[in-house]
Amino acid sequence: MQPVIEHSPVRARSLRVRLVDPTTDPRWAEFVTSHPDGLAFHHPAWLATLADTFGFAPFHLACEDERGTVHGVLPLVYRRGLLRGRQLWSLPYTPLAGPLARSRAALGALVHAAVDLAEQAAGQRLQLHSDLPDLTVRDVSFLRVDWYPNYVIDLSDRLEAPRFSKSRRRGIAKAVRAGVQVRDADRVSDVHAWYDLYVRTLRRLGHPPLPLTLFEAAWTHMRSQGLLRLLLAERVAGGRTELLAGAVVLHGTTTVTDQYTADRLDARQYHPSDMILGQAIYQAWEAGYRRYDLGSVAPDQTGLRQFKEVWGARPRPLYRYFYPPSDWGTRLSRPRSRTQGQAGLAAACWRRVPLAATRPLGRWIHQYL
Repeated sequence: MQPVIEHSPVRARSLRVRLVDPTTDPRWAEFVTSHPDGLAFHHPAWLATLADTFGFAPFHLACEDERGTVHGVLPLVYRRGLLRGRQLWSLPYTPLAGPLARSRAALGALVHAAVDLAEQAAGQRLQLHSDLPDLTVRDVSFLRVDWYPNYVIDLSDRLEAPRFSKSRRRGIAKAVRAGVQVRDADRVSDVHAWYDLYVRTLRRLGHPPLPLTLFEAAWTHMRSQGLLRLLLAERVAGGRTELLAGAVVLHGTTTVTDQYTADRLDARQYHPSDMILGQAIYQAWEAGYRRYDLGSVAPDQTGLRQFKEVWGARPRPLYRYFYPPSDWGTRLSRPRSRTQGQAGLAAACWRRVPLAATRPLGRWIHQYL
């Protein structure tokens, strides 16, 4: 049930915070695309994707001055989960969003407004995902939880094209010799073919998949604006074109995020993922992007961490902020609170779920838990 919240603008010096609709207010997209830290996850197209998929009630905040110039934004949605309770969240199913501001004053105004919204509904909590090491502002104290770090390749100071390690160059060369080719998806049927591979990959890893409708909505809202690419690695065998691997790549202002990848276990000898990643990193550098984000790695995922380090990625800390600052955030969201044994048991159970059942179960888990 959607909470009824009356929100009064919060003033900090000459700034005020208002509830806005990013999909109809052009200032939001203009601010995100002009901010060096603006991510695809801050963009109205991603917010529309979440709304179409999950129907979360929006409470998106914009900080503006008296002339209407935007100085900061904070995307927020209301979500009620069986385990997490009632939350204002920035943002679910999004590794990094949180407040985006040009000054500490704007940041403080946005945080105060978000806390006010949470406090106006009894029992409602606030969760923010951010790479800022400190969100403390006057009269507001958060519980900060260190999250899994993102592994990021720095492209900002490279005058020459990125040079990959010997093992990665070898993998790409093997892919070329095997006839692997990478192309941009250009139709929604490509999304469906990739999603089949994604579901199988997530089942193999022991994780519930996000629903197909999320990627269909992202394709509709984000691709036309240059915010999304679906890269597919294919190979012709026996007169048929086989899909070997694929990756959804999201484009922010200066950061490319490689967030959703999938591959065929029986095709790894062809190194299709090396082919995709090598091409995507080079194209990001060529287009002038400063960072290539390979996503997060849990402490016990040694192999995945080593794979990303071989590409030159280095850890970048991420944080979860919870208000009020009680232990509920630690219990529900602290990565280290889940032992390796518990995680392994959950993954083993998921691998036993029939493949056909993983789609509806995955959607139910992401929608309601």
